[in-house]
This record gives sequence, C-alpha cells and structure tokens, in this order.
Amino acid sequence: MQLSLHAGQRQARDELTRKVTEAMRHPAVSCLSHPKGRIINHRPENALDLERTFEVALETGVAVETNGLPDRLDLKDVYVRQAIEAGVPICCSTDAHSVRGLGNMALSVSTARRGWATAAHIVNTRSLAELPLRR
Repeated sequence: MQLSLHAGQRQARDELTRKVTEAMRHPAVSCLSHPKGRIINHRPENALDLERTFEVALETGVAVETNGLPDRLDLKDVYVRQAIEAGVPICCSTDAHSVRGLGNMALSVSTARRGWATAAHIVNTRSLAELPLRR
C-alpha cells in the first residue's frame, strides 16, 4: 500500500516528519508517495525532513516514489540521488487516475534517471520474488 500525505502539507518540519515516519511504520505501507508534496506552480515543497524519512525507510523497507504526474514530478532528481545514496529503494509511479495517465511513467522514469537511479534501484523492475519484504 502506498502512503500519501494529502493534508497538513504546511505543518512544521518536526511535526510533519513525525507523522509521516510514524505512518511509514504501519506494516501495510510499502511506498511513500510524493513525499515533498509539491504541485509545480501551485504548492511549494513541504518541510518533510528527508534525511530522517530515508532512515525510517531503510529501517522499515518502505520505498519512496518518483511521481510522473507532470504537475508533481516529486521526488525531484536531487532527492532521488539522496535516497539512492542512503540505500532507499525507488518506486516509479504515474499517479494515474485513468488509463490516459499511464503515459506519465516516462516522466517518472526520466526523473529517477536524472537522480542516477538504475534498474537495480527501482522496485518495480523486480520480479515478485525479488521485492523486499517488510521487516
């Protein structure tokens, strides 16, 4: 199950990070979607502490998403690079709400590649048997 923050984007860094990392510990969560919550030209990034978030992602086995929706493109490439350097797996996603949105995958993959992600870093390039299990 993907975890997405849709409310409270303007919360203070510590409070936002506490809520997100607490939710990441739920055993049903396997991916944190659009972690910085930005909507280009509409809403700036939230204050989520990615360093702490990546620590919890490693601890719990939760991947972080690169979102291909043209209005989001979240995580940005520099954050993808930080996630990879921290050892956090990446999930490429379309944020599709219809079949038409499936074409957004190219943008997600391009963003991940700009962050130096390879197939080895992307969980949705793996077979079911290769997917990490929650700890």
